[in-house]
Amino acid sequence: MTLDAMFGAAVTVPDVVARDAAAKIRDGAAFARYALLDRGSYDIDPLETPSAALVPVFSTLVATAARITGRTTLAVTEARLLRLLPGDYLLAHHDRLQDGNPVEVTADLSPAPVPGAEVHYRRRGQVFFRFPCVPGSVAVVERGPTVTCNHTYVSKLHAGASVVRLVVLLR
Repeated sequence: MTLDAMFGAAVTVPDVVARDAAAKIRDGAAFARYALLDRGSYDIDPLETPSAALVPVFSTLVATAARITGRTTLAVTEARLLRLLPGDYLLAHHDRLQDGNPVEVTADLSPAPVPGAEVHYRRRGQVFFRFPCVPGSVAVVERGPTVTCNHTYVSKLHAGASVVRLVVLLR
């Protein structure tokens, strides 16, 4: 038995979301500020009513996750857009633990790469997968009851940086 079979998939797939699709999603976002400093500082759009620009992206993300995990009955159950600007972060203890084994797909919709701006997936507190800020790329991670994630601090040295991520939970 492989580690992936025991613990689930965690992979980065490059060039999944086209730049023009990412720009449309960013432009249509309705971000609100979240700033409980012991949990995180970032902008969020909970995507309660996803825009038309998201429909083809959701389809692409579901197909990518199905191909990676071999799970063919996946469907979007939750989605949100996050934007991190210089000085922003999202801590692991703010992340909700998941029952079962849903698949989380994180798509980097940033306009440009931002060095050091990563998503860290942790199993029992230990980082087992890092997803760097590479526009158009996607992380596919099978979550479980011991997996959390955090979005690392965006350095203030990167003035004008904007990290935008679409986080989709599939079951």
